[in-house]
Amino acid sequence: MCVWGQRYDTSLAHLQVMLDFLRGRVVRAAPHQVLLEVGPFGVVVRVPLSVSRALTPDSEATLLTVLLLPREEGEPLLYGFLTEEERRLFLLLKGVSGVGAQKALALLSHFSPTQLIQLIQTGNAQALTTVKGIGKKLAQQILLDLGPALAKLPQATLPPAYNDAYQALLALGFPSAEAHARLEGAFRQAPEADAETLVQLALKNT
Repeated sequence: MCVWGQRYDTSLAHLQVMLDFLRGRVVRAAPHQVLLEVGPFGVVVRVPLSVSRALTPDSEATLLTVLLLPREEGEPLLYGFLTEEERRLFLLLKGVSGVGAQKALALLSHFSPTQLIQLIQTGNAQALTTVKGIGKKLAQQILLDLGPALAKLPQATLPPAYNDAYQALLALGFPSAEAHARLEGAFRQAPEADAETLVQLALKNT
């Protein structure tokens, strides 16, 4: 990210606290990355797959942000989310030893926030290991670290129509991460829709 030029070391400590969201025009949306025009700046934001699929060029978007500073020399990294739940889960996952920002983003790309909470609440380590980079040991660590915190939340559930639509997309040959990403957009459009309608909407989300 080059918004602040090369001399950013002292100012970014304050921006990390102050930069809560960005609002601007979507210039480009690629898998896991969005280029947002904010005033005179073009800001590259790393996002879950569901977010990059939900945004279209020339649309206006508001992203809730997390700014991470490199431990060693390097550029700061900006992560963006459409909901507070996504951002909160990202921060929780990133804090688990061995996960970090990249794997946290992979988990949020593979599962919807509701699914991810549900998997952790029910101790489903096997499902977590379907994400690249998440082995059995790390999956168990995620459950150990986050289980108690997420256990305080109401049990996360997805409507049957969502699960049926997800299985239908898998049957059509979509990878799990893409199926969830497409369904996230469809579910936002029509949260009360039946499985058939969700599949139709998901197929239109490109």
